[in-house]
Amino acid sequence: MWQVLGKQPSHLTRHLQELDRDPFLKPEELRRPDRDALFRELLPLAQRRVQERFSAFELADRHSPALRQRVRRAVSEVVEERAPELPKPALVSLVDDLVDDLLGYGPLEPFFSGPEAHLVTEIIVVRWDRVYIEKDKKLIPATDELGRPVKFRDEQHLRDVLDRMLAPTGRRIDLANPRVDARLPDGSRLKAHIPTVAVHGTTVTVRRFRQDITAEKLVENRTLSRELLDFLAACVRARLNIFVSGGTGTGKTTFLNVLASFIPHSENIITIEDPAELQLQHPIVRSLEARPPNVEGKGGITQRELVQDALRMRPDRIIVGECRGPEAFEMLQAMNTGHEGSMSTGHANSADDMLNVRLPSMVLMMENPLPREAAVGMIASAVDLVVHLNRERDGRRVVAEVCETTGIEVRETGPAVALRPIYVYDKDGWVRTGHPFARQAKLEGLLS
Repeated sequence: MWQVLGKQPSHLTRHLQELDRDPFLKPEELRRPDRDALFRELLPLAQRRVQERFSAFELADRHSPALRQRVRRAVSEVVEERAPELPKPALVSLVDDLVDDLLGYGPLEPFFSGPEAHLVTEIIVVRWDRVYIEKDKKLIPATDELGRPVKFRDEQHLRDVLDRMLAPTGRRIDLANPRVDARLPDGSRLKAHIPTVAVHGTTVTVRRFRQDITAEKLVENRTLSRELLDFLAACVRARLNIFVSGGTGTGKTTFLNVLASFIPHSENIITIEDPAELQLQHPIVRSLEARPPNVEGKGGITQRELVQDALRMRPDRIIVGECRGPEAFEMLQAMNTGHEGSMSTGHANSADDMLNVRLPSMVLMMENPLPREAAVGMIASAVDLVVHLNRERDGRRVVAEVCETTGIEVRETGPAVALRPIYVYDKDGWVRTGHPFARQAKLEGLLS
């Protein structure tokens, strides 16, 4: 029934013979091992054709829809030449997979550019044959459009795709540096480990940031109430210094993006991150990103150095995406020296944990650390408000508490930043505690 041009590889022959036996076989019914073998045999041929047709300069813009369409035509030619009797649905599916592997992120590409990619907030590669995604606030096994499990061909395929993902970021991963943290071109954050750090094979986590999350969406999703949103918006406009705290995956960066949307467009903002994740919709933003050292251990630029640089760049506000170390000292210095309205985030279990455990520990990481009492005093005078986020069991992110600082108090463990809860969350919603808000006068005329 069929005839193949040129010498035909045995795997491809067996695959086409299977189609001959049942010409009505659906693509989802093709045996996976045969399909994988067909893919492996056609991939080098498709690569050669693409390299012949396109220059390295043209292929550099991998995300261009026009380039993808042209590459797709070239790959289709290869598949049609080598497997002319392949049914149309199977051919289209195979061409999609080949193009994804040549231009995109292999089996992960649909979660970046597919029709439902905007719903995917996290991609977790446990190992080459086990992939999960977070979608609609739930972690589920990743499947393709035909319902088949998403997986790589083997460990080497996963490593090849990982290298391709890292190529435009300037970051690397190898035996000398078996872990990497990088920002992808679309703003997604990638964290990866390879053996020997990763015991069972390469593991990758990609956190994708929704472009469409607005203040209104947060109210819609019941992350906070309309009243609380108006209160926080007024605090931002009043130039209060704000820390957003929470555990991993509670939406701190997203929430910081939303808070920053209330900064007046006449103000000059400098953001400092490692890696860059914020996507501020503001006309005057200069974004600085920390850089790791090179293979010789030279050339690294820390967040602390960038905060020091920012102080000489005439900012109205400084936003540090996440404080993790000694840059916290520089950030607090900025808040205390005329850069009111600055903001940052940090990992913590509560507002009190953020200001009295995590932040002092970061300040004490300096080469010549302050006494703890001095660090606590610095925090108390610099930070006005802490917004703490939690993740509920149903996956929903919520503002758990909003607290203001009220000075220093003495505890059994020593001096501590005194906190007063202004809003708290319970199962019925957000409740104003009734405690007086010491900075209420600053909000006059700013509350909507």
